[in-house]
Amino acid sequence: MKARLRALIEEALRRAVAEGELPEGEFPSVALEYPPEERFGDYATNLALVLAPRFKLPPREVATRLLKHLEGDDFLARVEVAGPGFVNFFLKDEVWFEALREACLRGEGYGRCEVGKGRRVLVEFVSANPTGPLHIGHGRIAAFGDTLSRVLELAGWRVEREYYINDIGTQMELLGRSVYARYRELLGEESTFPEDGYRGDYIFEIARVLTERHGRGLLERPEEEAVKVAASEAEGLIMSWIREDLERFGVTFDHYFRESSLYEGGEVQRVLDELKGRGLLYERDGALWFKSSAFGDEKDRVVVRASGATTYFASDIAYHVNKLRRGYEVLVD
Repeated sequence: MKARLRALIEEALRRAVAEGELPEGEFPSVALEYPPEERFGDYATNLALVLAPRFKLPPREVATRLLKHLEGDDFLARVEVAGPGFVNFFLKDEVWFEALREACLRGEGYGRCEVGKGRRVLVEFVSANPTGPLHIGHGRIAAFGDTLSRVLELAGWRVEREYYINDIGTQMELLGRSVYARYRELLGEESTFPEDGYRGDYIFEIARVLTERHGRGLLERPEEEAVKVAASEAEGLIMSWIREDLERFGVTFDHYFRESSLYEGGEVQRVLDELKGRGLLYERDGALWFKSSAFGDEKDRVVVRASGATTYFASDIAYHVNKLRRGYEVLVD
């Protein structure tokens, strides 16, 4: 409809110029927007406001002269000049009925096109940390990402959906320590809960599962080993909850990609070595920095801390390199 209206306005402009009502010259492309309120019509253009300084005429006068040459009785109920010179278009009801009729006749094929031409696109979304259940904010992102994926599929793209699991780092250790502390409490043992630990009731639920699976067995292991077991099993339980919630919400994924796999396969180190070879890394204050400011970032970013631990930014670089090497032509994060 926008293309149809745009062609109508451009033709009216040519006629007004041909009849001497508006001067000749190069004209900007016609911008059509949806008005902020229904009473202002179905579409609106500010073309008269844009042209007025060039023509040395009041915007409303430009709009009025333009309307004299506008022909569109077959689908326009009326056209009005509003405010300082906006032109508002009101479509006939039959136009909407015809659109509904076409949608019903074409069914699931309505709106389908081949813009994507079968090219591969990876849409990565939700990707909530596996340290707790999903919340309403994740639901919003899930709905948005899945809707975008469906639109891309209708537009002819070969879409794959991916969930990125941040399953390493400080957060996972903290999850393990939180669960292990609650596990000890449930078994009547003294425990010290981490100051920044995860305090939700779900941590007790996970701890109860550990008591069912291991009894008092984890108490017989070295604490660091027990914490790792608690972290691993907690992550598994939380991800099962996340998958179940998403599936009930109607959102499914083709891939669940683990951050840890980037380290197990040596991909993070290979990327850092490549960046260093290109002169894009440097040392400062004992840390290793990436020259991201050279690519438009507001500042450079740390990829390896002074402690020797890599950052999430380093993982993200390796993850995106991995995506490209898998052959995707477009990446949506």
